[in-house]
Amino acid sequence: MPHKLQEYLEKIQEALHQAPTISQEEKSLMLERLEEWRHEDEAMRIIPEKLAEISMEIRPILKEIGLL
Repeated sequence: MPHKLQEYLEKIQEALHQAPTISQEEKSLMLERLEEWRHEDEAMRIIPEKLAEISMEIRPILKEIGLL
């Protein structure tokens, strides 16, 4: 996996663990999906979109950490 993608995923995972507005169920689902999507050719483009389908609460979090 490219180094940049690994850093990107680690930032998202850390932010998810600290996000008080996202339920544990949504966090678990998002973390599970991140593992699946990391193998997609355009992972860095699709991940924010796909996470937002689970919970729109992720968008401000991704923006805050500089990933949107």
